[in-house]
Amino acid sequence: MKKLTILAVLFLSVVSGFAQESPFEKLSFLYGNWEGTGSGFGNNQSTITASYQPIMDSTYIEFVNDSKFDPTAQNPAGEHHTDKGMISYDKARKQIVIRQFNSEGYINQYVLVNSLSTANLLVFQTEIIENFMPGGSAKWTIEKKSDEEIETNFYVTFPGRDAACFGTNTLHKVQH
Repeated sequence: MKKLTILAVLFLSVVSGFAQESPFEKLSFLYGNWEGTGSGFGNNQSTITASYQPIMDSTYIEFVNDSKFDPTAQNPAGEHHTDKGMISYDKARKQIVIRQFNSEGYINQYVLVNSLSTANLLVFQTEIIENFMPGGSAKWTIEKKSDEEIETNFYVTFPGRDAACFGTNTLHKVQH
């Protein structure tokens, strides 16, 4: 009986060594619904809702970000921005990829930059931007401030210029 117990423990140790963590494990803190405020993007203030949900047996993460910008002297009606997207895992490249579709007609394809990302900071850099100026790029960062708060920053680089932060959002998890 003692030999059987030792063999069972050894077997479980070997099998657990082969178990892989989900490629989305480092993004799982995003799961759920979020609300908050933002600044930048040419306006002083915005209200934001966001949702990140694993779908299709956790093969993808679907997200929606909705921002309503306060009216300004230059834009008395205010603005409304929506982006939707999917996060996938490219097994061949061993890379997390985001495909984001914006209401302004931009389509961004980002990859997670592992060398710059940590457990509390995710850094995504565009590989491709459709309908943007040639040579431009974007970076999107998501920082986990706590289990209930994240901060996102969106940077744009125009050809021949340094990256500039276009907007910062602070979001709090919505409890149901």
